Amino acid sequence: MLNFDTSQNRILHLSWLAFFFSFIAWFNMAPFNTTLIRTIGLNQEQINILMLCNVALTIPARILIGIWVDYFGPRKVFSALLLFSAGVCFYFASGKTFEELLIARLLMGIVGAGFVVGIKMISEWFPPKKMGLAQGIYAGWGNFGAAAAVFSLPIVASFFPEGIGWRYAVIFSGILCAIWSIVYFIFAKELSEKNNIFQVGFEHNIEVTTKKDMVLQVLFLVPIYGAIVTLVWKLSGHPLQLLSSSTFYILLTGTIILYILNVIQSIRSNLPKLNEEISPEKKYAFKQIVILSMVYALTFGSELAVLSMFPQFLESTFQLSVTTAGIIGSSFALMNLVSRPAGGWVSDLMEKNKTLALLVIGAMVGYITMSQITSSWPLWTVIMVALGCSTCLQAGNGACFAAIPLIRKDLTGKLAGLAGAYGNVGAVFFLTVLSFTGPEKFFSIAAFYAAVVLIALIFLNAFNNLHKSFQIN
Repeated sequence: MLNFDTSQNRILHLSWLAFFFSFIAWFNMAPFNTTLIRTIGLNQEQINILMLCNVALTIPARILIGIWVDYFGPRKVFSALLLFSAGVCFYFASGKTFEELLIARLLMGIVGAGFVVGIKMISEWFPPKKMGLAQGIYAGWGNFGAAAAVFSLPIVASFFPEGIGWRYAVIFSGILCAIWSIVYFIFAKELSEKNNIFQVGFEHNIEVTTKKDMVLQVLFLVPIYGAIVTLVWKLSGHPLQLLSSSTFYILLTGTIILYILNVIQSIRSNLPKLNEEISPEKKYAFKQIVILSMVYALTFGSELAVLSMFPQFLESTFQLSVTTAGIIGSSFALMNLVSRPAGGWVSDLMEKNKTLALLVIGAMVGYITMSQITSSWPLWTVIMVALGCSTCLQAGNGACFAAIPLIRKDLTGKLAGLAGAYGNVGAVFFLTVLSFTGPEKFFSIAAFYAAVVLIALIFLNAFNNLHKSFQIN
């Protein structure tokens, strides 16, 4: 298959299916926003909070799991994460109050960190010349789980009364995760040795090679903590008073302290090494992961936000049923099966910088067009625009993660964790924008951010000559 050997094929299929099932679980609420309003009595503000909570904890989770996977290995971490996701699905399905649903969606955000695990596994088994296509297939086919959730779960729910149908659909997604947890643990194999240094905690200290990069790393952690502060702020009376003023200030102070400790730890771990001689293969520019993280905040972060709101947007704009809106809404992730692998494949064939720039331009044009959608548009036109925009975003995801493992291989888990966290920083940002504006302005702001990313790509170094010595047959 695609010039991969038998062992590579086995790992690829085991991993993308693990990612696929984790994404079905992660997005099992998206098609039921209006159902929760009707059956449990939630309001739109509460739904907005749940959508935000669904992506918030993925930020620290992707950072920590990026560290854990470098030490424990992807086989154990992915199996444990799938089993955890099954438990959260069962808890969410049993929820009867807003507070219970909120806890469930916060915990479900951790499941979104599974993406980082497979990136590490694929980087172990595939050489650079096959990396883009392999990572694209893994991420694209796995990410299709979001579309599968939006498309299939309303169909599962339709066989039962509305009040319990969504619960059975969510339980079904949990069962899939539990089964594949066992399968992955038994059949997945690893190649590389684990790192002999194990750091765990909220800190995310990536080795840098210059003082300028150390400062850049410190600054680049600000949005990660800022996204967590945003969630705390939203829960403290903007718009819902779920946290008291004293609790808000305690959590705010705690987050700031964590950031300060993170900065201190980063300086302590990096500063002594900067005076030592660094081997050529370990030298890299931190701006590479900074720019690629910005790309991923656009291509994946905005995609997450759109997938969370698109079925409801279609349902309210065109007066569709839940099932029909879910089926049509899944069109925004439909092309993941081919577009994300294609993005990785194209980036293997041509310069990665140019590939990313072209795809960001396509996403920008797509979002500008989507900002003009009204109820007078034919549905087929809306679907075509959504397909075009999402194709560029998903291909951009593939091209982005085809480049990340080429920055510095021994830091792949941590670098993928940082970029993955920024994907969710983007999702928090865009969902926060959505809660203050409407869909039209939401799409317009996404287009503006795409323009910012396009400018940043000017400063991205070429990847053509990186890690030529790394080979796996």
